[in-house]
Amino acid sequence: MENLLKLLLFAILLVSRGNCGSIDHVNQTTVLLSMSGEMDQSFFARATGNNTSLLVWHSDSRELELTTNNSLESLSVMEAPKLDKVVLYPNMQLKHLILRFCLLDGLAMSLYNLRALRMLKLEICRINGTFNLAELLPLGNLTTFSLEGNKLQEIVHQPDESVEETEPSSALRILDLSSNIIEYFYLDVLWAFPVLNELVLRRNKLVTFAGSILLQKLGMLSVSYNLLTELDLSGCNCSSLLNVNVEYNRLHTFPVFGDSISGIEALNLNNNQLRAFNTVELRKQQHLKTLIMSNNVLKSFHDENGNETTVELPDLEFLELLNNPIESLDLGGWLLPTLKTLRVMNNSLVMIPDDLWQRYPQLANMFCFCPNIPCEWIQRHVDHIRSGRIEMSVAREGPMQVGKGYRCVTIPYVGCVRCPFRRKEDETKNSAH
Repeated sequence: MENLLKLLLFAILLVSRGNCGSIDHVNQTTVLLSMSGEMDQSFFARATGNNTSLLVWHSDSRELELTTNNSLESLSVMEAPKLDKVVLYPNMQLKHLILRFCLLDGLAMSLYNLRALRMLKLEICRINGTFNLAELLPLGNLTTFSLEGNKLQEIVHQPDESVEETEPSSALRILDLSSNIIEYFYLDVLWAFPVLNELVLRRNKLVTFAGSILLQKLGMLSVSYNLLTELDLSGCNCSSLLNVNVEYNRLHTFPVFGDSISGIEALNLNNNQLRAFNTVELRKQQHLKTLIMSNNVLKSFHDENGNETTVELPDLEFLELLNNPIESLDLGGWLLPTLKTLRVMNNSLVMIPDDLWQRYPQLANMFCFCPNIPCEWIQRHVDHIRSGRIEMSVAREGPMQVGKGYRCVTIPYVGCVRCPFRRKEDETKNSAH
Protein backbone atom coordinates (compact mmCIF):
# COMPACT_ATOMS: atom_id res chain seq x y z
CA MET A 1 0.00 0.00 0.00
CA GLU A 2 3.04 2.28 -0.09
CA ASN A 3 1.91 3.95 -3.27
CA LEU A 4 -1.47 4.88 -1.85
CA LEU A 5 -1.98 7.53 0.78
CA LYS A 6 0.17 9.75 2.87
CA LEU A 7 -2.78 11.45 4.51
CA LEU A 8 -6.30 10.29 3.82
CA LEU A 9 -8.60 8.41 1.50
CA PHE A 10 -12.33 8.91 1.56
CA ALA A 11 -15.28 8.63 -0.77
CA ILE A 12 -17.74 11.32 -1.63
CA LEU A 13 -21.14 10.08 -2.66
CA LEU A 14 -22.63 12.33 -5.32
CA VAL A 15 -26.35 11.80 -5.72
CA SER A 16 -28.42 13.33 -8.49
CA ARG A 17 -32.14 13.34 -7.75
CA GLY A 18 -34.95 13.52 -10.25
CA ASN A 19 -37.95 15.81 -10.12
CA CYS A 20 -39.97 13.25 -8.17
CA GLY A 21 -37.36 12.88 -5.46
CA SER A 22 -36.25 9.38 -6.49
CA ILE A 23 -32.56 8.58 -7.03
CA ASP A 24 -31.85 8.42 -10.74
CA HIS A 25 -28.04 8.28 -10.75
CA VAL A 26 -25.34 7.53 -8.20
CA ASN A 27 -21.67 8.27 -8.88
CA GLN A 28 -18.95 7.62 -6.30
CA THR A 29 -15.76 9.68 -6.35
CA THR A 30 -12.65 8.56 -4.49
CA VAL A 31 -10.64 11.52 -3.20
CA LEU A 32 -6.97 11.22 -2.27
CA LEU A 33 -5.31 14.13 -0.53
CA SER A 34 -1.82 12.86 -1.27
CA MET A 35 -0.17 9.81 -2.81
CA SER A 36 3.27 8.58 -3.84
CA GLY A 37 4.52 5.89 -6.19
CA GLU A 38 3.35 5.37 -9.76
CA MET A 39 -0.19 5.68 -10.98
CA ASP A 40 -0.53 2.29 -12.63
CA GLN A 41 -3.20 -0.39 -12.84
CA SER A 42 -2.27 -1.83 -9.46
CA PHE A 43 -2.69 1.58 -7.85
CA PHE A 44 -6.04 2.25 -9.52
CA ALA A 45 -7.42 -1.15 -8.52
CA ARG A 46 -6.65 -0.59 -4.85
CA ALA A 47 -7.49 3.11 -4.72
CA THR A 48 -10.83 3.20 -6.49
CA GLY A 49 -12.45 -0.19 -6.02
CA ASN A 50 -15.73 -0.03 -7.87
CA ASN A 51 -15.75 3.75 -8.09
CA THR A 52 -15.66 5.34 -11.54
CA SER A 53 -14.19 8.71 -10.56
CA LEU A 54 -10.87 9.57 -8.90
CA LEU A 55 -9.64 12.95 -7.64
CA VAL A 56 -6.02 13.23 -6.45
CA TRP A 57 -5.04 16.53 -4.88
CA HIS A 58 -1.28 15.85 -4.84
CA SER A 59 0.77 13.14 -6.51
CA ASP A 60 4.52 12.53 -6.59
CA SER A 61 4.17 10.10 -9.49
CA ARG A 62 6.45 10.43 -12.48
CA GLU A 63 4.32 8.27 -14.76
CA LEU A 64 0.62 7.73 -15.42
CA GLU A 65 -0.39 4.41 -16.96
CA LEU A 66 -3.98 3.65 -17.91
CA THR A 67 -4.83 0.21 -19.27
CA THR A 68 -7.63 -0.95 -21.53
CA ASN A 69 -9.63 -2.57 -18.76
CA ASN A 70 -9.43 0.40 -16.39
CA SER A 71 -13.03 1.28 -15.56
CA LEU A 72 -12.43 4.92 -14.54
CA GLU A 73 -14.64 7.49 -16.28
CA SER A 74 -13.03 10.54 -14.66
CA LEU A 75 -9.48 11.16 -13.46
CA SER A 76 -8.30 14.49 -11.99
CA VAL A 77 -4.80 15.08 -10.62
CA MET A 78 -4.68 18.63 -9.28
CA GLU A 79 -0.92 18.71 -8.51
CA ALA A 80 1.59 16.42 -10.21
CA PRO A 81 4.92 18.29 -10.04
CA LYS A 82 6.99 15.26 -11.15
CA LEU A 83 4.68 13.81 -13.80
CA ASP A 84 6.43 13.82 -17.19
CA LYS A 85 5.14 10.67 -18.87
CA VAL A 86 1.70 9.26 -19.68
CA VAL A 87 1.10 5.80 -21.15
CA LEU A 88 -2.49 5.35 -22.21
CA TYR A 89 -3.66 2.13 -23.82
CA PRO A 90 -6.83 1.90 -25.96
CA ASN A 91 -9.66 2.67 -23.59
CA MET A 92 -13.37 3.34 -24.10
CA GLN A 93 -14.24 4.24 -20.51
CA LEU A 94 -12.33 7.41 -19.57
CA LYS A 95 -14.32 10.55 -20.43
CA HIS A 96 -12.67 13.27 -18.28
CA LEU A 97 -8.93 13.75 -17.77
CA ILE A 98 -7.46 16.70 -15.84
CA LEU A 99 -3.72 17.00 -15.14
CA ARG A 100 -2.41 20.15 -13.44
CA PHE A 101 0.99 21.43 -12.27
CA CYS A 102 2.82 18.75 -14.27
CA LEU A 103 5.95 18.48 -16.44
CA LEU A 104 4.20 17.47 -19.66
CA ASP A 105 5.35 19.58 -22.62
CA GLY A 106 2.74 18.53 -25.18
CA LEU A 107 0.00 16.12 -26.14
CA ALA A 108 1.22 12.55 -25.81
CA MET A 109 0.38 10.37 -28.82
CA SER A 110 -1.23 7.80 -26.55
CA LEU A 111 -3.95 10.32 -25.69
CA TYR A 112 -5.53 9.37 -29.00
CA ASN A 113 -6.23 5.93 -27.52
CA LEU A 114 -8.86 7.49 -25.27
CA ARG A 115 -11.68 7.28 -27.78
CA ALA A 116 -14.42 8.28 -25.30
CA LEU A 117 -12.56 11.36 -24.00
CA ARG A 118 -14.82 14.40 -23.74
CA MET A 119 -12.84 16.68 -21.43
CA LEU A 120 -9.07 17.18 -21.50
CA LYS A 121 -7.31 19.77 -19.34
CA LEU A 122 -3.52 20.06 -19.20
CA GLU A 123 -3.15 23.15 -17.04
CA ILE A 124 -0.10 24.88 -15.57
CA CYS A 125 2.28 22.42 -17.20
CA ARG A 126 5.24 23.03 -19.54
CA ILE A 127 3.57 23.27 -22.92
CA ASN A 128 5.18 26.17 -24.74
CA GLY A 129 5.86 27.69 -28.14
CA THR A 130 3.33 26.91 -30.90
CA PHE A 131 0.27 24.70 -30.47
CA ASN A 132 -1.38 23.16 -33.50
CA LEU A 133 -5.14 22.82 -33.06
CA ALA A 134 -5.14 20.06 -35.68
CA GLU A 135 -3.79 17.80 -32.93
CA LEU A 136 -7.26 17.80 -31.39
CA LEU A 137 -9.09 16.44 -34.44
CA PRO A 138 -8.37 12.73 -33.79
CA LEU A 139 -10.20 13.13 -30.46
CA GLY A 140 -13.59 13.06 -32.12
CA ASN A 141 -15.68 13.15 -28.93
CA LEU A 142 -13.73 15.94 -27.22
CA THR A 143 -16.02 18.80 -26.14
CA THR A 144 -13.81 20.66 -23.61
CA PHE A 145 -10.10 21.41 -23.99
CA SER A 146 -7.95 23.61 -21.75
CA LEU A 147 -4.28 24.57 -21.85
CA GLU A 148 -4.65 27.28 -19.22
CA GLY A 149 -1.53 28.45 -17.47
CA ASN A 150 1.12 27.16 -19.88
CA LYS A 151 3.63 29.17 -21.95
CA LEU A 152 2.02 29.09 -25.37
CA GLN A 153 3.07 31.88 -27.74
CA GLU A 154 1.18 30.99 -30.90
CA ILE A 155 -1.92 29.08 -31.98
CA VAL A 156 -2.07 27.63 -35.49
CA HIS A 157 -4.04 25.08 -37.45
CA GLN A 158 -1.83 23.06 -39.78
CA PRO A 159 -3.54 19.88 -41.01
CA ASP A 160 -1.52 16.71 -41.41
CA GLU A 161 -0.74 16.53 -45.13
CA SER A 162 -0.74 12.73 -44.99
CA VAL A 163 -4.39 12.73 -43.91
CA GLU A 164 -7.10 13.50 -46.44
CA GLU A 165 -8.81 16.78 -45.50
CA THR A 166 -12.53 16.42 -44.80
CA GLU A 167 -15.37 18.64 -43.65
CA PRO A 168 -15.00 19.89 -40.06
CA SER A 169 -16.32 17.29 -37.63
CA SER A 170 -14.87 18.24 -34.25
CA ALA A 171 -17.33 18.24 -31.34
CA LEU A 172 -15.27 20.80 -29.39
CA ARG A 173 -17.49 23.30 -27.56
CA ILE A 174 -15.12 24.94 -25.03
CA LEU A 175 -11.56 26.08 -25.81
CA ASP A 176 -9.64 27.65 -22.92
CA LEU A 177 -6.22 29.13 -23.73
CA SER A 178 -6.12 31.61 -20.85
CA SER A 179 -3.01 32.58 -18.88
CA ASN A 180 -0.47 31.96 -21.63
CA ILE A 181 1.74 34.50 -23.45
CA ILE A 182 -0.07 34.63 -26.79
CA GLU A 183 0.31 37.97 -28.59
CA TYR A 184 -1.56 37.33 -31.85
CA PHE A 185 -4.71 35.30 -32.34
CA TYR A 186 -6.44 34.84 -35.68
CA LEU A 187 -9.95 33.46 -35.77
CA ASP A 188 -9.19 31.58 -38.99
CA VAL A 189 -7.49 28.81 -36.98
CA LEU A 190 -10.88 27.74 -35.63
CA TRP A 191 -12.35 26.64 -38.96
CA ALA A 192 -12.46 22.96 -37.94
CA PHE A 193 -14.55 23.60 -34.81
CA PRO A 194 -18.02 24.52 -36.11
CA VAL A 195 -19.87 23.96 -32.81
CA LEU A 196 -17.44 25.94 -30.62
CA ASN A 197 -19.49 27.67 -27.93
CA GLU A 198 -16.88 29.28 -25.62
CA LEU A 199 -13.53 30.82 -26.53
CA VAL A 200 -11.42 31.95 -23.57
CA LEU A 201 -8.17 33.89 -24.08
CA ARG A 202 -8.00 36.00 -20.93
CA ARG A 203 -4.70 36.80 -19.23
CA ASN A 204 -2.48 36.55 -22.29
CA LYS A 205 -0.49 39.32 -24.01
CA LEU A 206 -2.80 39.83 -26.94
CA VAL A 207 -2.15 42.87 -29.10
CA THR A 208 -4.03 41.48 -32.11
CA PHE A 209 -7.32 39.60 -32.25
CA ALA A 210 -8.60 39.45 -35.81
CA GLY A 211 -9.55 37.25 -38.74
CA SER A 212 -12.63 35.86 -40.46
CA ILE A 213 -14.58 32.82 -39.38
CA LEU A 214 -18.02 31.21 -39.40
CA LEU A 215 -18.86 30.16 -35.83
CA GLN A 216 -22.63 30.10 -35.60
CA LYS A 217 -22.63 28.41 -32.17
CA LEU A 218 -20.16 30.75 -30.44
CA GLY A 219 -21.95 32.17 -27.40
CA MET A 220 -19.13 33.50 -25.19
CA LEU A 221 -15.88 35.30 -25.98
CA SER A 222 -13.41 36.39 -23.32
CA VAL A 223 -10.27 38.36 -24.16
CA SER A 224 -10.00 40.04 -20.77
CA TYR A 225 -6.69 41.08 -19.21
CA ASN A 226 -4.75 41.58 -22.43
CA LEU A 227 -3.10 44.48 -24.31
CA LEU A 228 -5.68 45.11 -27.03
CA THR A 229 -6.10 48.69 -28.25
CA GLU A 230 -8.96 47.74 -30.56
CA LEU A 231 -11.36 44.84 -31.09
CA ASP A 232 -12.77 44.33 -34.57
CA LEU A 233 -15.18 41.40 -34.85
CA SER A 234 -16.57 42.44 -38.22
CA GLY A 235 -15.05 39.28 -39.74
CA CYS A 236 -16.69 36.98 -37.19
CA ASN A 237 -19.92 35.47 -38.49
CA CYS A 238 -21.07 34.62 -34.97
CA SER A 239 -24.84 35.00 -34.85
CA SER A 240 -25.21 33.31 -31.42
CA LEU A 241 -22.73 35.51 -29.54
CA LEU A 242 -24.28 36.49 -26.19
CA ASN A 243 -21.43 37.43 -23.84
CA VAL A 244 -18.34 39.50 -24.72
CA ASN A 245 -15.74 40.20 -22.03
CA VAL A 246 -12.99 42.70 -22.89
CA GLU A 247 -12.24 44.16 -19.46
CA TYR A 248 -8.69 45.19 -18.51
CA ASN A 249 -7.33 45.97 -21.95
CA ARG A 250 -6.24 49.24 -23.59
CA LEU A 251 -9.12 49.90 -25.93
CA HIS A 252 -9.19 53.43 -27.34
CA THR A 253 -12.19 52.74 -29.56
CA PHE A 254 -15.45 50.93 -29.00
CA PRO A 255 -15.54 47.31 -30.29
CA VAL A 256 -16.79 46.82 -33.84
CA PHE A 257 -19.28 44.01 -34.43
CA GLY A 258 -20.21 42.39 -37.72
CA ASP A 259 -23.76 42.57 -39.05
CA SER A 260 -24.43 39.00 -37.92
CA ILE A 261 -23.59 39.89 -34.30
CA SER A 262 -26.79 41.46 -33.06
CA GLY A 263 -27.82 39.37 -30.05
CA ILE A 264 -25.23 40.28 -27.41
CA GLU A 265 -26.78 40.28 -23.93
CA ALA A 266 -23.73 41.18 -21.80
CA LEU A 267 -20.85 43.47 -22.83
CA ASN A 268 -18.05 44.11 -20.33
CA LEU A 269 -15.62 46.91 -21.26
CA ASN A 270 -14.43 47.68 -17.73
CA ASN A 271 -10.92 49.12 -17.31
CA ASN A 272 -10.06 50.35 -20.78
CA GLN A 273 -9.32 53.81 -22.20
CA LEU A 274 -12.64 54.57 -23.89
CA ARG A 275 -13.54 58.24 -24.20
CA ALA A 276 -16.97 57.92 -25.77
CA PHE A 277 -19.81 55.57 -26.61
CA ASN A 278 -20.14 54.30 -30.16
CA THR A 279 -23.86 54.69 -30.62
CA VAL A 280 -23.80 53.04 -34.05
CA GLU A 281 -22.46 49.81 -32.54
CA LEU A 282 -24.74 50.02 -29.52
CA ARG A 283 -27.83 50.32 -31.68
CA LYS A 284 -27.00 46.95 -33.24
CA GLN A 285 -27.41 45.28 -29.86
CA GLN A 286 -31.13 45.46 -29.26
CA HIS A 287 -31.00 42.50 -26.84
CA LEU A 288 -28.28 43.97 -24.62
CA LYS A 289 -29.14 43.47 -20.92
CA THR A 290 -25.85 44.31 -19.18
CA LEU A 291 -23.39 47.06 -20.15
CA ILE A 292 -20.30 47.62 -17.99
CA MET A 293 -18.23 50.72 -18.83
CA SER A 294 -16.48 51.37 -15.51
CA ASN A 295 -12.93 52.65 -15.18
CA ASN A 296 -12.70 54.36 -18.55
CA VAL A 297 -12.40 58.07 -19.38
CA LEU A 298 -16.00 58.77 -20.36
CA LYS A 299 -17.09 62.37 -19.85
CA SER A 300 -20.60 62.33 -21.26
CA PHE A 301 -23.22 60.21 -23.00
CA HIS A 302 -22.59 61.82 -26.36
CA ASP A 303 -21.15 59.99 -29.35
CA GLU A 304 -17.51 59.99 -30.47
CA ASN A 305 -18.00 63.34 -32.20
CA GLY A 306 -19.41 64.96 -29.08
CA ASN A 307 -22.94 65.04 -30.46
CA GLU A 308 -26.05 64.18 -28.51
CA THR A 309 -27.78 61.24 -30.11
CA THR A 310 -30.65 58.85 -29.58
CA VAL A 311 -29.89 55.32 -28.43
CA GLU A 312 -32.68 52.87 -27.73
CA LEU A 313 -31.75 49.69 -25.84
CA PRO A 314 -35.12 48.13 -25.00
CA ASP A 315 -33.72 45.23 -22.91
CA LEU A 316 -30.95 46.98 -20.97
CA GLU A 317 -31.38 46.26 -17.25
CA PHE A 318 -27.92 46.91 -15.79
CA LEU A 319 -25.64 49.88 -16.53
CA GLU A 320 -22.35 50.35 -14.64
CA LEU A 321 -20.27 53.52 -15.01
CA LEU A 322 -17.95 53.53 -11.98
CA ASN A 323 -14.86 55.75 -11.94
CA ASN A 324 -15.40 57.87 -15.04
CA PRO A 325 -15.02 61.69 -15.22
CA ILE A 326 -18.75 62.11 -15.94
CA GLU A 327 -20.14 65.34 -14.46
CA SER A 328 -23.76 65.09 -15.55
CA LEU A 329 -26.01 62.05 -15.45
CA ASP A 330 -28.21 63.53 -18.14
CA LEU A 331 -28.51 60.58 -20.47
CA GLY A 332 -30.27 62.77 -23.02
CA GLY A 333 -31.55 60.60 -25.83
CA TRP A 334 -30.83 57.27 -24.16
CA LEU A 335 -34.09 55.31 -24.17
CA LEU A 336 -33.81 52.55 -21.58
CA PRO A 337 -37.35 51.46 -20.68
CA THR A 338 -36.28 48.39 -18.66
CA LEU A 339 -33.29 49.87 -16.79
CA LYS A 340 -33.32 48.48 -13.24
CA THR A 341 -29.81 49.04 -11.86
CA LEU A 342 -27.54 52.06 -12.36
CA ARG A 343 -24.11 52.14 -10.70
CA VAL A 344 -22.21 55.45 -10.85
CA MET A 345 -19.98 55.33 -7.78
CA ASN A 346 -16.88 57.51 -7.45
CA ASN A 347 -17.60 59.72 -10.44
CA SER A 348 -17.21 63.49 -10.75
CA LEU A 349 -20.96 63.93 -10.84
CA VAL A 350 -22.32 67.36 -9.98
CA MET A 351 -25.74 66.90 -11.60
CA ILE A 352 -28.40 64.21 -11.56
CA PRO A 353 -31.67 65.05 -13.35
CA ASP A 354 -34.68 65.38 -11.07
CA ASP A 355 -36.78 63.50 -13.60
CA LEU A 356 -34.52 60.43 -13.68
CA TRP A 357 -37.29 58.18 -12.39
CA GLN A 358 -39.81 59.61 -14.82
CA ARG A 359 -37.43 58.70 -17.65
CA TYR A 360 -36.62 55.28 -16.24
CA PRO A 361 -39.63 54.10 -14.21
CA GLN A 362 -38.18 50.59 -13.73
CA LEU A 363 -35.05 51.95 -12.00
CA ALA A 364 -35.04 50.16 -8.65
CA ASN A 365 -31.40 50.42 -7.60
CA MET A 366 -29.13 53.40 -8.06
CA PHE A 367 -25.73 53.34 -6.35
CA CYS A 368 -24.00 56.70 -6.14
CA PHE A 369 -21.02 57.49 -3.90
CA CYS A 370 -20.57 60.98 -5.30
CA PRO A 371 -19.24 63.79 -3.05
CA ASN A 372 -20.26 66.69 -5.30
CA ILE A 373 -24.00 66.14 -5.57
CA PRO A 374 -25.80 69.09 -3.91
CA CYS A 375 -27.44 68.36 -0.59
CA GLU A 376 -30.60 69.99 -1.92
CA TRP A 377 -30.90 67.25 -4.54
CA ILE A 378 -30.45 64.62 -1.86
CA GLN A 379 -33.14 66.20 0.29
CA ARG A 380 -35.56 66.41 -2.63
CA HIS A 381 -35.16 62.69 -3.26
CA VAL A 382 -34.92 61.50 0.34
CA ASP A 383 -37.99 59.27 -0.14
CA HIS A 384 -36.13 57.29 -2.79
CA ILE A 385 -33.18 57.02 -0.40
CA ARG A 386 -35.35 55.81 2.47
CA SER A 387 -37.06 53.27 0.24
CA GLY A 388 -33.72 51.87 -0.88
CA ARG A 389 -34.02 52.89 -4.53
CA ILE A 390 -30.95 55.13 -4.05
CA GLU A 391 -27.90 54.17 -2.06
CA MET A 392 -25.97 57.39 -1.62
CA SER A 393 -23.12 57.93 0.78
CA VAL A 394 -19.78 59.70 0.79
CA ALA A 395 -18.67 59.39 4.38
CA ARG A 396 -18.65 55.60 4.27
CA GLU A 397 -16.98 55.32 7.68
CA GLY A 398 -19.10 57.91 9.48
CA PRO A 399 -18.72 61.65 10.23
CA MET A 400 -14.99 61.35 11.00
CA GLN A 401 -14.33 60.91 7.28
CA VAL A 402 -15.90 64.28 6.41
CA GLY A 403 -13.30 66.93 5.56
CA LYS A 404 -12.75 69.80 8.00
CA GLY A 405 -14.78 72.89 7.26
CA TYR A 406 -17.55 71.10 5.37
CA ARG A 407 -21.19 71.17 6.40
CA CYS A 408 -22.71 67.84 7.28
CA VAL A 409 -26.32 67.04 6.43
CA THR A 410 -27.67 63.98 8.19
CA ILE A 411 -30.56 62.24 6.49
CA PRO A 412 -32.38 59.29 8.08
CA TYR A 413 -31.21 55.93 6.68
CA VAL A 414 -28.41 57.65 4.75
CA GLY A 415 -25.83 58.93 7.22
CA CYS A 416 -23.47 61.83 6.83
CA VAL A 417 -23.11 63.24 3.34
CA ARG A 418 -20.36 65.75 2.57
CA CYS A 419 -21.69 68.77 0.72
CA PRO A 420 -19.79 70.82 -1.87
CA PHE A 421 -19.93 74.06 0.04
CA ARG A 422 -18.05 75.17 3.16
CA ARG A 423 -19.38 76.87 6.24
CA LYS A 424 -19.21 80.62 6.49
CA GLU A 425 -15.84 81.91 7.64
CA ASP A 426 -17.20 83.17 11.00
CA GLU A 427 -18.83 79.79 11.68
CA THR A 428 -15.51 78.04 11.09
CA LYS A 429 -13.70 80.41 13.46
CA ASN A 430 -16.35 80.10 16.16
CA SER A 431 -16.31 76.32 15.96
CA ALA A 432 -12.53 76.42 16.51
CA HIS A 433 -12.97 78.11 19.90
